[in-house]
Amino acid sequence: MCYAFVAYQSGYLKAHYPAEFMAGVLSRNLTDISKITTFMEECKRMGMEVLGPDVNESYRKFTVNKSGAIRFGMAGVKGVGAGAVEEIIRVREEGGPFKDIFDFVERVNLQTVNKKNLEALAAAGGFDGFTDLHRAQYFASLPGEQTTFVENLARYGNLYQNDQATAASSLFGAAGANAAITKPVAPVCEEFSILEKLAREKDLIGIYLSAHPLDVYKLEINHFCTTKFKDLEDLEKMKGRDVTMGGIVTAARSGTTKKGNPYGIMTVDDYTGSYEFAFFGRDYPEFAKFMVEGYYILIKGKVQEKQWSKDGELEVKVNKIEMLDGVRESRISGINIQIPLQSLDDALVTDLAELTKETEGNVTLRFSIYDKEDQTQHAQFFSRSTKINLSDEIVDYLDSHPEISFSLS
Repeated sequence: MCYAFVAYQSGYLKAHYPAEFMAGVLSRNLTDISKITTFMEECKRMGMEVLGPDVNESYRKFTVNKSGAIRFGMAGVKGVGAGAVEEIIRVREEGGPFKDIFDFVERVNLQTVNKKNLEALAAAGGFDGFTDLHRAQYFASLPGEQTTFVENLARYGNLYQNDQATAASSLFGAAGANAAITKPVAPVCEEFSILEKLAREKDLIGIYLSAHPLDVYKLEINHFCTTKFKDLEDLEKMKGRDVTMGGIVTAARSGTTKKGNPYGIMTVDDYTGSYEFAFFGRDYPEFAKFMVEGYYILIKGKVQEKQWSKDGELEVKVNKIEMLDGVRESRISGINIQIPLQSLDDALVTDLAELTKETEGNVTLRFSIYDKEDQTQHAQFFSRSTKINLSDEIVDYLDSHPEISFSLS
């Protein structure tokens, strides 16, 4: 009876207050990265936006902002302790939002919010709301200097606060004393690459939040992979199956066995988690060239017993690896776009015409028009002479219109 009542309450909250409900679920699992990842995917499925940490909006745990988006809690950022989080929230609530990064270091207690905290917040996107700066600048140095901008900010903040304390206690108010304290200059540098930005984000938050490095190969992952790394958590259920997986290499190392034979181990990430692959014997020279951090790869293999195992221990035996960047061109010969008759209008026709014109390639384009109500097909169109390049722009457009479906051949 109690369980049924709790289930009813949960269902009611999820239906009527979905963002608040999911923020609560995420907060309860703040330290469990695998569950956070699962619930983040559920948020996406429900059409909810999950935003990264922000010193002007985040609290300790996940919350819902004024726009209805879920905001990541600062307590979820590795290297930012509870004391630092409470200090940021206290100062913000007492004096209002921080105007810029200088206002931030002038106001918070820098004994509580120290340099390590500043670095973690900068790398995790906590200062992204200060749009005049990007993340890489906090870790760069001016020409001829050894100290980073974060270090200069911490030094400036301490000097400013000490000056304010001296002025407050001085009989004459130390008028004009802080005129000598100048704000540090932000170095000019290139932004982090997408991979570096996301790698730092994952290191500090535990997940890829602002994007995922595999997004550029979402089409290939969705259409050519049969298995997710999460599925490999229980190999017994997968025994005897052929598996195809796609991911990005996030770590790789080579070594030598006691017998002097070379081996390699690499970690690969997909949307659901990570998996470690080990290569010994003849497999190592065959697959070593793919053991490079940042490589996007497609892996084919089979779940089977290890060759010399006496207790039936299972492994994913890798049979083939290829680069993901060649999959679209080598494996896709046609796309069939299915459009409900009820959704067909001038705007849709114009959009598709614009997207597919002057995109010469090797993919045959077909259209199928059907009635959504009775599922009867009305017409099919395709051109034998015109073939297109299946660009990310086309795929993104189709993905953003759920009423349209497509299949590949």
